[in-house]
Amino acid sequence: MIKLESLVEDCDISTQEGIEEACRRIASKEKDVDCRLEEILSQQCQLEGKMRNIGLALAGLGVVGDKTRNLSTQIDHTSQLAEKVSAKVRRLDEARSRVSECQQRVHDLIDLQLCSQGVITAIKEEDFEKGAVHVNRFLAMDKNLLQKTADDVSGSITSVSKAVSTLEQAATQIRHVVNQKFDEAVKKDDLASVERFFKIFPLLGMHDEGLAKFMTYICTKLQAKAQKELRSSMDIAKAEKRTTVAYSDTLTVLLENIARVVEVNQAIIENCYGAGRLVPVIAILQRECDDEVVKLVLEFNKNRQIGRRVAQINDFIKNSGNTAAMGHYRKPSGGGSMDKLNAKDIDALIGEITIIHSRAELYVKFIRRRCANDLDKSSLDQEAKDGKLNELNEILQKSRLSTQMQEVLGTYLLFERYFMEESVLKAIALDNLEQGQQCSSMLDDVFFIIRKCIRRSNGTQSLDGICAVINNAASCLEQDFLNALKSPLKAGYPTGYMDLAQSALQSSIQQGRLQTSDVDQARTKFITALNNADMSTEFIETLHSAMADEIKLNFPAMTSREKEKLESCLSLLKSVGDSLKALVDFGLQQLRTAAIKPRLHPWVDQFIAHNHNLTEEELATYEAGETFIQFLIVQIDGMLTMFKASLTPRNYDALVSIVTTEITARLERAIKKSTFNRLGGLVLDQEARALASFLTGATSWSVRDKLAKLLQLATILNLESVSELPEYWESSSATWRLTPSEVRTVLALRIDFRMEDIKKLRL
Repeated sequence: MIKLESLVEDCDISTQEGIEEACRRIASKEKDVDCRLEEILSQQCQLEGKMRNIGLALAGLGVVGDKTRNLSTQIDHTSQLAEKVSAKVRRLDEARSRVSECQQRVHDLIDLQLCSQGVITAIKEEDFEKGAVHVNRFLAMDKNLLQKTADDVSGSITSVSKAVSTLEQAATQIRHVVNQKFDEAVKKDDLASVERFFKIFPLLGMHDEGLAKFMTYICTKLQAKAQKELRSSMDIAKAEKRTTVAYSDTLTVLLENIARVVEVNQAIIENCYGAGRLVPVIAILQRECDDEVVKLVLEFNKNRQIGRRVAQINDFIKNSGNTAAMGHYRKPSGGGSMDKLNAKDIDALIGEITIIHSRAELYVKFIRRRCANDLDKSSLDQEAKDGKLNELNEILQKSRLSTQMQEVLGTYLLFERYFMEESVLKAIALDNLEQGQQCSSMLDDVFFIIRKCIRRSNGTQSLDGICAVINNAASCLEQDFLNALKSPLKAGYPTGYMDLAQSALQSSIQQGRLQTSDVDQARTKFITALNNADMSTEFIETLHSAMADEIKLNFPAMTSREKEKLESCLSLLKSVGDSLKALVDFGLQQLRTAAIKPRLHPWVDQFIAHNHNLTEEELATYEAGETFIQFLIVQIDGMLTMFKASLTPRNYDALVSIVTTEITARLERAIKKSTFNRLGGLVLDQEARALASFLTGATSWSVRDKLAKLLQLATILNLESVSELPEYWESSSATWRLTPSEVRTVLALRIDFRMEDIKKLRL
């Protein structure tokens, strides 16, 4: 119920106005109540429909409850039936198992009698395969089950015991005969008989002994073949003109022979002995492989004089006074001459060492892959497979093949580093610039050597070796190559007003050679070093991407740790690239200080000497003669033309960018020191646009950003009135490089603008 007192409590009903206000409030409230009632009544039909639906649903719930109870009763009944059927099935399965066991006992007894009779006949007829089959069947029987069966069957104990005794004696006899026959076949080198008896061993339960005997025979054959090939390797190499890779060829043949043994006999071993037995076979073969590899490496070290050459390099490093690195060698302090190893003499030897190591790595990968495939075919559980693989890895890692290859890799890295750094130093020493070339021979020679060494390391199949060579290459470039480029750049660009083109024309020909002055030579060295540094950044990027792709292609299954290691080493090449870019920037700044600023500043400063408060007659006279901007563009064009032919495109574009920066900065200062009238501002705007057009067309880089402030400054001085500036300021899409304070300062340079109007500007 609505309390009227609450509606009229603040109304004074003693007055006419208060009574009217109270009535108005009551009428408004009644209107709200009527609207609410109408809204509620309008929902009556919907509510009644929902109530009817609820009633129908309640009636259906009873039916659902009845059906649910019926379903529960049926499920209980079905469950009881299933339990009864399951019990019968279990009893039937138990009976079937007992029948199967009974049948197996009967079959074993029958087979036992047949085997005991057949094995005696096979021994008499020397049919060892058939006898071994009977023994194998006997060995597969459960002797305890046979004895239990004999106890259960009356009168069969004696016959079963006799058959068992006969078979045990026959097994012993056949084993002895097979061993003897196998040894005789080995002495006669009868491969067919060897393979025949080798297949009999697993039937007699002699798996390990059969594998050991057969592999020993194979190793004997391999040993004889390896010794023969080692003795004849040099003769064959000379005949085929492969003396430089004679030992790598011999090692290749040796490892291929062992791999062929594994490949040919793996199927026989799997068929006769079962899968999962290749690891012990590898262990036997690896011992023979180790012996032959040791002999080969000793012969290689002796004939290739590895020890003497290693000693020469180590002595040279020691006597050079730099044990940390081989770069920047110093002459020995003893005053005597040192027998220095010629890097060219070990080039072919490094290639042979690379092949030797790669063949060993390929052999190890082949063995691991074969053993993994063999274990995958076996019935061993995963834990047993992992154990076998760990055993294989231990065999390979502790083998003398592994230790010998580690020594070979160490020798390779020492030789490769010596070859790389000595060759780079020689390329730097023999550097020359051919006429018409922008870069000297040192650039191509150095990067050819670096690329050759890294690619050759990729052939070792050793990621550690590759990373070591990349590290050495980065160190060699960072030290020797960069220092060779820094020297002429640090000396600076020689001062003087003689252009390179002029010096070339003024050079004289004496005794058929082109002679130039010391200044010209210094300028040429500076420009060449700057070009070499610029092109080196591109060479470094190409080298980095090419080597990364080649290495990843050669090692497709790298682990995450190996990938991180490789990326870390390759990043050193990027670091060298960054150093080269910094060196290019340093050289350009040297060129800016010595050759750009001293020429540009006097040219630009002539702007101040010209009158910029022009009359119509003065403007016509000025335009009829050589204008300032025409003079400036001619001078700049001459200077840029002088450098364009001698600089690389990127260096030239960078030079144009430097020239643009210097011109705009100097011209802006000159403008602020001058005053202008309307015609002077018009001329300035035209000259600024002409200069911008010339500089933009002189380079492939975008330099408009550097010219933006100058163009805006000229635009402001070209305005007809101060009142035009706000509209232009707001409508311009370009970002203003001038602050409002600077704009007012520039406007003040116009002698025809009033300071009062300039101060009133709202920007």
